[in-house]
Amino acid sequence: MEGRLLAGRYRLESVVGRGGMGTVWRARDETLDRDVAVKEVVLPAGLGDDERENRHRRTLREARASARLNHPGVVTVHDVVDEDDRPWIVMELVRARSLQDIVDGDGPLPPGRAAAIGRQIAGALRAAHAIGILHRDVKPANVLVAEDDRAVLTDFGIAQMAGDATLTGTGLLIGSPAYMAPERVNGSPAVPASDLWALGATLYAATEGKAPHHRGDAMAVLAAILTQDVPPPRNAGPLTPVLTALLERDPGRRLTGDRAEEALNAVAAGQAPGLAAEPTASGPLSGALSGARPAPPPAPPAASQAPPAPPPPAPSFPGPVPGMTAHYPPLAPAGTERRRSVLAPILAGAAVATVILAVAGVLMWPDGSSGGGPEESRQPTTVAKQSTPGPQDTPTAPEPASSGGPSEAFLPDGLVRAPGPGFTIGVPKGWRRSDRGNSTIWNDPAGTAYVQVDRTPWTGDPYDHWLTWEREAIADGKLRNFNRLSITRTSVAGVAAADIEFTWTRDSGLTRARDRGVIAGGRSYAVVVAVPASQWNENEALVKNVLDTFRPSGVG
Repeated sequence: MEGRLLAGRYRLESVVGRGGMGTVWRARDETLDRDVAVKEVVLPAGLGDDERENRHRRTLREARASARLNHPGVVTVHDVVDEDDRPWIVMELVRARSLQDIVDGDGPLPPGRAAAIGRQIAGALRAAHAIGILHRDVKPANVLVAEDDRAVLTDFGIAQMAGDATLTGTGLLIGSPAYMAPERVNGSPAVPASDLWALGATLYAATEGKAPHHRGDAMAVLAAILTQDVPPPRNAGPLTPVLTALLERDPGRRLTGDRAEEALNAVAAGQAPGLAAEPTASGPLSGALSGARPAPPPAPPAASQAPPAPPPPAPSFPGPVPGMTAHYPPLAPAGTERRRSVLAPILAGAAVATVILAVAGVLMWPDGSSGGGPEESRQPTTVAKQSTPGPQDTPTAPEPASSGGPSEAFLPDGLVRAPGPGFTIGVPKGWRRSDRGNSTIWNDPAGTAYVQVDRTPWTGDPYDHWLTWEREAIADGKLRNFNRLSITRTSVAGVAAADIEFTWTRDSGLTRARDRGVIAGGRSYAVVVAVPASQWNENEALVKNVLDTFRPSGVG
């Protein structure tokens, strides 16, 4: 093979490296008289036509993804050649060792050097994410480091581009297990935050000499990622808070690309990373779960005290994008008290068992291998001092059962049935209702969470609707720092529906929501439950319960 001339200009000289997806050659571009790297895709013998075509498309995907990027932290793609019924990718030749080779040969890196390398990779990921590209396999072996410590991210062979059909078959996990984010192990699609987890794991390995959840086999690694916290790094020094923020289990709370790049730049320069402590409020929402002790009522004001001022008017908020839930802001301040949901460990254990069983059968890698107030005995549990409701807001009261939806007797503990225009839904006891245009909203009186049913008309398949909604939301810019986490198909009493889960930044901070879209009885609905991102994990059961109690009139 050495000495072979490709496309009449690229002469293969020697093998630089081999991997699961191909062989990389040093070559000479005889037309431009320069050295280049050529990646040859090596297909295993015995592949069927479909799989061979799949590998071919994967290589083209890598070329397209890399060619769209113009960033010093990404290997430049010069050309793609089709020869011998397979593509060859002609790239910039980077005279460098992989970060994996450096750690294996020279030992772990000092924090400052690791941060300097990480800053460059964070910049490359930021550039990729800005044009809709996810890498999905960030790891030390895919980071090349030159003698001058220039770092580049290579091997976009399993990159996913917005608008491209995924090459991942049902149930297959593509990527390297030790550097795979928890949400991906849990079966959710990759998101930009998934690449940032992988970056954190890569830098952890750079300073500690091994991946955060290093184990003897892939299954043990996946189980550890799902069930165990990352061991605190011993050698990371000033890099530790950056690693902790990147390796946050909840993608909605994970360090963003911009902030990661800034923090890594600071550590590389010998400065503090400047990461403020995250808020500690993460307990269950007020009125959300039964069995919790109610907070004591606020003390009455002293005689010399002036009466409390009325709450400020609700902040203004732009109208909805057509077919989009408006996501109004809350009417009360954020809570501060922390309580842990007793459901969390039960739900976590069930999730782990399900995922491990599923992965065990299909794992493959890229190389093939509550009237006017709450009842005395069931007062809403609060996480902050309760504010006085506004003039249009009334506390949720139990309603008699009707055929329009599930009766209160069948609602989960802590929820009461609330009717609305053309629907019923279960909402937490004591939450304050308001009606605005096409929306009915219930606000947590002691926090910033809310439930909203929006009836703005939209048409078509619910899953496709959310894809359109997402594009409009991003283009419109009304949901600041919008980041979609997942879109999944579901149903409402047998009627096709779809959920979109996402985060965005409100004045009160990062918020996470699950929004269910369904068309039933000639009406369209978008049902959203929004929670501070820091409280999501301990309230996910509540989010699911509220959404599952929604019933359009005449359905179910």
